[in-house]
Amino acid sequence: MNDKRLIDADKPLSKSLIWHIQRAYFQKAGMQAWQDDIVPHTISCNPFMARAYGRLIVGYLQDCAADLDPAEPLYIIELGAGSGRLTHHLIYQLLPMLADLANFDQMPQVKFLLTDFTPDVIKFWQQHPKLQQLVAEGILDFALFDVESPRHLRLLNGKTTIAPQNSGNPIVLLANYFFDSIPQDSFVIEDGELGANLLSLYSGQPELDLNAADLWDQLSLAYEPLPLQGPPYETALYNDILADYEAQLPDTTLTFPHVGLDCLQYWMGFKELLLLTADRGYSHAESLIGQGNPHPNLHGSFSMMVNYHAITEFVERSGGRAFVPPHYQDNVQTLAYVLNSAEKELKATEQAFEQSVVHNGPDDYFALRQHLLKQIPEMAIDQFLSLMRWSADEADVLRPGLDHLASWVEQEPAWQEDVLDMLERVKAQYLAIRSDDDLILKIDQLIDQIAPEE
Repeated sequence: MNDKRLIDADKPLSKSLIWHIQRAYFQKAGMQAWQDDIVPHTISCNPFMARAYGRLIVGYLQDCAADLDPAEPLYIIELGAGSGRLTHHLIYQLLPMLADLANFDQMPQVKFLLTDFTPDVIKFWQQHPKLQQLVAEGILDFALFDVESPRHLRLLNGKTTIAPQNSGNPIVLLANYFFDSIPQDSFVIEDGELGANLLSLYSGQPELDLNAADLWDQLSLAYEPLPLQGPPYETALYNDILADYEAQLPDTTLTFPHVGLDCLQYWMGFKELLLLTADRGYSHAESLIGQGNPHPNLHGSFSMMVNYHAITEFVERSGGRAFVPPHYQDNVQTLAYVLNSAEKELKATEQAFEQSVVHNGPDDYFALRQHLLKQIPEMAIDQFLSLMRWSADEADVLRPGLDHLASWVEQEPAWQEDVLDMLERVKAQYLAIRSDDDLILKIDQLIDQIAPEE
């Protein structure tokens, strides 16, 4: 490091300059971060994930049915919604599920809420024609929410405020690829002792331009373990979880999502809470063993692996219920947490989690999806339609099949109606975020080719 200039010395990871860089990136890029496919979101914002979440929400609402107030709305709030596609898919998937419930007429009105800390992203949502229609129907609204300073949500269209004192029904939170992008801390366990793992930043440039396109190429990260000078946090529960890591884990390095937990504590001020979350990370204690220093995974912004085990410990020690798959999830961790409802058995929630996450869950889907996409040109039409149904009609699964569908239908016309129905389903739930996105145009052209009007 002798040839590099020290620019940020011995900071707790959560206090490092890298988080200022992170916020600045999203504030500058706005929706372009997702429009240009720089920030990954397909794995966490697809119809399959939304369908799984829809089933979980239905299960949870069945468990809560006796306590729901039909005169008050039930809010489903996405934190750091970015592209907006997850909630848009969920609206399409969940509302028909609710309408099929025997007690649908006793259910509260469900309202969906997209949140972000970046005003330009919210402005994009407000101007999107497809989202405008949902706003006009009273289904959707928007609000600013900053995880680093949580405050009551002021709905931009409804002109109402969502606060603990006026929450008549449970809150459902969606947090996909959220905890990996907000500040967290790093600790080491060496010789059975928990220590701080402090981060320093170095640059080979005499003057560091935080807006430079090659900023991350100019930076070097160096961690140094140092003894703790006392309890790391004011919140005793956080320190208790870390103390148990110190007592139970061999030497390792681990992160601790205290900003995410602070956010959960804010939302725990509401009546009841269901949190659905998916991210890269570690759900089991054994996965924390043998980890090295946390380094950013760069994609315009950056992300870090999430210590979901710590979140689970926090929830359970707070009297909540954690739903965690027993197996290792390699592609995406998907978990559900229920808080402030310790007296409920949550049998329907548990069953939905078993069916939609533990077995045939998003991690399984994405692992097989990557392989099957390559096989589409060799598929028969019935195989492709099966894949589309399994994917919950994902547009990015349709794309590689678009050039084959017309010839498939020509060869086997009995499948025409099934193909047309599938194309209409894709159209209905697809949310274009680029002005030059021509998928809907291509689908309409294909429909005209398969079934030309007389």
